[in-house]
Amino acid sequence: MQDVVEALITHLKTVSAVTTLVSTRIWGGDIQRAEITSMPRKNIVITESGGPEEFRTHTAQRQRVDIYSYGESYYQAGRVDRAVADALMAIRRTTANSTLIHSVGYSGRISLKIPESGWEYYMRSAMIYVGETAVA
Repeated sequence: MQDVVEALITHLKTVSAVTTLVSTRIWGGDIQRAEITSMPRKNIVITESGGPEEFRTHTAQRQRVDIYSYGESYYQAGRVDRAVADALMAIRRTTANSTLIHSVGYSGRISLKIPESGWEYYMRSAMIYVGETAVA
């Protein structure tokens, strides 16, 4: 099984519209501890959501991920979310970290706030269609 989260992180770090907003602050699983003291600011977190949908007759799978776009305000988090959505929806068969990403499909986004900290962010789910085996 391919590491879809790492492939997406690698891809997003090559997209200038994304890195202009977040620099290299794109994480898998959770915001890094060292980053927490600087929050709220623009960050992206990508997590796996559910397992892969595997096909017996295909050499591909669909993997669902959740993408969290943080910002100093809802407006700033929305800017991050839109940049990520544009970057991922533009993918047409690209390779990142030996993972062939065929395409990406998105659900709608929701706005959220962490009550204890007040951090504002958007979350949306994406279905990533990837090759089942590593690409050399």
